[in-house]
Amino acid sequence: MWLSPIFADTLGPSYPTPKDLTSGHSHVAASFKNLTSTLDGYLKDGKWKSLPQPLADVINVTFSLGLFSLNDPAATKLQYHYTSPEIANAPNGTHKVDGDTIYRVASVTKVLTVLTGLLELSDSDWHRPLTEILSPLKKFAKNNTGESDPIYTVEWDKVTPDALAAQIGGVPRDGFPDTNDLAFEAIIQSMAGLPLNPDPVKLGLPPISQNNTLVYSPCFFSNASTCPPVPYIESSDARAPSFLPYTTPGYANNGFSLLGLAIENITGKSFEKMFDKDIFEPLDMTSSSAVTPPKSEWHRSVIPGDISNFAVEAGVYITSGAVLSTINDMAKLGVGILNSTLLPSHQTRRWMKPFSHTADLKQSVGRPWEIHRYTHPSGVITDLYTKSGDSGDYSAYFVLLPDYDAGFTILSSSSHVTRFLTLSALMDIIINSLIPSLAAQAAAEAENRFAGFYYSEDCSLNSSLTLTVNQSAVASPGLIISSWISNGTDILESLVPTTGPGPWRLLPSISDSAHGKVAFRFVTDLDAPSISPITENKLFTNFPMADWVGVDATAYGGIATTLFVFDVSKDGTVEAVSPSALLVKLTKEHK
Repeated sequence: MWLSPIFADTLGPSYPTPKDLTSGHSHVAASFKNLTSTLDGYLKDGKWKSLPQPLADVINVTFSLGLFSLNDPAATKLQYHYTSPEIANAPNGTHKVDGDTIYRVASVTKVLTVLTGLLELSDSDWHRPLTEILSPLKKFAKNNTGESDPIYTVEWDKVTPDALAAQIGGVPRDGFPDTNDLAFEAIIQSMAGLPLNPDPVKLGLPPISQNNTLVYSPCFFSNASTCPPVPYIESSDARAPSFLPYTTPGYANNGFSLLGLAIENITGKSFEKMFDKDIFEPLDMTSSSAVTPPKSEWHRSVIPGDISNFAVEAGVYITSGAVLSTINDMAKLGVGILNSTLLPSHQTRRWMKPFSHTADLKQSVGRPWEIHRYTHPSGVITDLYTKSGDSGDYSAYFVLLPDYDAGFTILSSSSHVTRFLTLSALMDIIINSLIPSLAAQAAAEAENRFAGFYYSEDCSLNSSLTLTVNQSAVASPGLIISSWISNGTDILESLVPTTGPGPWRLLPSISDSAHGKVAFRFVTDLDAPSISPITENKLFTNFPMADWVGVDATAYGGIATTLFVFDVSKDGTVEAVSPSALLVKLTKEHK
């Protein structure tokens, strides 16, 4: 058959990204209204009492939720805010949160750190070994080669900024002083005359000698905010690796401290200034900073309990978790990333990809993305590019949905230890409400714009195309070709022997808004997405029909036979479609 199709759906959006998230006709606006009603029920009607833990603790968590969209600027009005009794009665800071309330975003900072690096470094800089960038590591590695002792010595000459950004460098999770180190905590408690809790010896651990340089390190009498960069590196360089570089991802705050120091050494600039000049100022994030804001801004900041919970200077951890921001500012960041405002678009696309997998089929890791894979009822996958944060009394999630050119942020604060778990449970509720509504809105807009009858204006040709959309949640998505005649030939009838019965569909591939063109690719339902239970591992049986293997498998005159290009006017109206290999343009019938 001349139309050798792509048998499976390709990764990416099933329809052009939705443009209406806020009108009275939008599925997204309706879904958000239902979501806010659900949250009101939990928080205002007392239903939280019957919720399972940790969600029941939502009553104790102050949080702000806000959406954003590249195509619908009004989406930033879709916000929800809740002020817990703790913050309503706090001795310092705001007593009611809104879109301009300042929170600490904790490890969401890592997104800005990588973005700064992408803006400041060359490609070659990303792949330089740290021993070429940080002199204390060069000195250490000269006398302590990781190859000769790979279990207890990091191979620093194999660790690069790229590996640190992707959290696959194998470096120790935390720098020193490390509050997770039982020996360090016990020594500090002993020096303060406090009972040891826990007592390492009672746990079966040996006493720590004062000759132990891993504990009594150059940073021993410091903390992260006061230990200078060189002693910090010297306190970390001899610690054992988690894995060999490029083995498996492992979360590492220490890695982002080292990444920040490496970028500062390469550029000769401080991160406090780079955050301001590279990101906050260009994106008009006027309420964001990497240092504690002046007291004049504390009245709109979330400050649980003592002021020390908020007035923290991060020191070498500035690139790991120091940033403070608001829901409104984070929306500007999200739109800026989706719009490639700061980066060239091809670099943004490269950035928004996995770097490595985890042991979970639904989770991958990027730089520094935590990529969660959402499965629709149809079996289609939507990748969520997220970054979570949790430090002190603050937790956060920043979420990008490239398939819909949209996303959201949720910032929170509470002194309750279940805060992050509660926020994560809340995230599932938000995702299971938002993503189906975005999918439904994209389908509805595609039906309104693309579905219909297309015909040749050349009366000598008997050529036409009819497109429809099945908006059922379980149907394979895309523009359905319900009829297709080319110069008197019924193309669909001739497809049945090769691909089986339809539906045959079109999925978007490339948008060229500058020239009013949108490209789609022809796919079939022979191997459409499915969520049927996997009873056995058949990894190779269907490999020849895998989505990426069949792209452009057949061409005619140098043009892929699966390529369809739509003409779109400036107001978004679809005017015509060209099945490109047929060298014919079919005009859309407007009723």
